[in-house]
Amino acid sequence: MEKKKIKLNTPTIISIIIVGLLAIAFAIFLPIYLKNIEPQQTLYENSEIKIVAFGEEIGVYTLEEMLEISGVEEKTFKAVYDTSSSDPVEKNYTGIELKNILSGLGIDLASARMITFKASDGMNKVYSQQDVVKSNNVYIAYKAEGLEFNPGIDPLAYTKMNEDGGPFVVIKVEDPYSQNRCKLLVEIVIT
Repeated sequence: MEKKKIKLNTPTIISIIIVGLLAIAFAIFLPIYLKNIEPQQTLYENSEIKIVAFGEEIGVYTLEEMLEISGVEEKTFKAVYDTSSSDPVEKNYTGIELKNILSGLGIDLASARMITFKASDGMNKVYSQQDVVKSNNVYIAYKAEGLEFNPGIDPLAYTKMNEDGGPFVVIKVEDPYSQNRCKLLVEIVIT
């Protein structure tokens, strides 16, 4: 029985080399990425949010501590929930207005340029200082329709009353698209 030789052309060889290099790069960088997001994962698992203002870590806070710091009760507010796979619906959310938390911590937003919200999965969202200081606009939400947010990310969240991305989700009330929210929130950075 005669063995058949496979002849590879140049584009095929280049493709194999590229795929091999990508596999090696993935194997090298995945552990580095996972190590870098380890602190965020710990915050997420403990249902805590770290706050950093102007380069200084202010602290790490639970929901109960944020309610106490803000000096106000939780608030129910309305916001539009609109995804690419659902029609816009106005829902009731429960949360704490971010500016009350920051004010309770003695953080003056007058000189701030932007506020960055970091998620446990590495996603970031940035809001302007004007968005945050505006009354009844930016909230750290922890309930949708009276139910706690589902933990993690669920592609079928739009079919559920309480949505996904918990325990904390940043909601800008005047934003008509819920894709601009920061789910899985673990860190707030003021610059």
